[in-house]
Amino acid sequence: MKSRTLPGIILLTSLSGNIAAQTLPATAPEIEDPVTQWLSDRSLRLNPPQTTLTWKFAHPAPPTSLLPPIWQAGFDWLTTVTSGAIEMKVYGSGSLYGTVGGVKALRAGVADYGTCYTVGEASGFELLKTFQAPYVAPANPYLTFRIINDLMPTYLRQEFNARGVYPAHVAAVRPLTLMSREAIRVPADLKGKKVVSFMTMPSMASRLGYAEVRMPFTEIYTALQQGLIDAVIWIDMGFVPFRIYEQAKFYTVLNIAPTTLETCFNPQSFDALPAALKPIVYDFQQQVGVSVVHETEKFANKARDLLSAQGVTIIEPDEAARVLWKEAMLPVREDWLQQCEAAGKPCRKLVTDIDRLAKQYEGLSNAELMERSIKQPVLGIIDF
Repeated sequence: MKSRTLPGIILLTSLSGNIAAQTLPATAPEIEDPVTQWLSDRSLRLNPPQTTLTWKFAHPAPPTSLLPPIWQAGFDWLTTVTSGAIEMKVYGSGSLYGTVGGVKALRAGVADYGTCYTVGEASGFELLKTFQAPYVAPANPYLTFRIINDLMPTYLRQEFNARGVYPAHVAAVRPLTLMSREAIRVPADLKGKKVVSFMTMPSMASRLGYAEVRMPFTEIYTALQQGLIDAVIWIDMGFVPFRIYEQAKFYTVLNIAPTTLETCFNPQSFDALPAALKPIVYDFQQQVGVSVVHETEKFANKARDLLSAQGVTIIEPDEAARVLWKEAMLPVREDWLQQCEAAGKPCRKLVTDIDRLAKQYEGLSNAELMERSIKQPVLGIIDF
């Protein structure tokens, strides 16, 4: 793993005006953290250019999403420190492409930079999706984010390159968990239930004995209200804005696997950047990526307080229950590893390296992990 040491740098994002901010409880002012320090350092990296390069950044998130303000704060920082050499024109709410199709759109030059969610790709990202197999990645998103970047040059970037894009930032979000109308404490409680699940492994429903139901996010609340479904496997960034807690009064902390939020570059756009700008735009990916991790993690911590305040029972499985969940998930994990191997990918070796790095970094605090992403970005993800 190579890294470049750079001066430190912040997040001026405000959540005012989105659904999350309107529902989450107020908290005391936070101690300044590495992400805040990063975004507050606006010292110039480049001399003023003669012209400004304008890139299109595309994403499908609506204005109420937590993500657009985080990205925008980062883009504002990038424009400032490059003396206006580059600025992002943001196309949100799926105006250029939707949740699926980002890889194809970016390859075609519809945008220079944007989301490229691999959950919508039927094949070709087996190694990255291995992080989403049950209990492969650590439950800590800061740690998973660092591991993804460490392993990107060796394992993961080739999957993006093979599809005609460069990887930009891949942020890890707190692992999938479960909300339900009735208490779900052990795997047997799921049998026979009708469950909406997002970003789970293909065999999970059949292995755990529940019926998987597919529906748009916007229909989940009514489906729970009408008894058409019994539970939802999702993340806090879904549970809170869609007010799932009003109909599902039990929250089981499973930490199954992280969700990853991927962004990509159009290769021609990156390759055409001026030489002095490339390392800044490159390093920015891990800096803005860890800011996404940090802000979504702060959101998740506040979400837990909100759920409790709304009368939701938080179920923290004891040691015996955790063993049962992991044992139930092992066949799901093995199913995926076999599928990944059938695609010709070194997925078991990847799992070994994920375990190795998790042990290597286990003594680091979240602040130290953030510092490394900000000041020592991993090199070799894109060659330039």
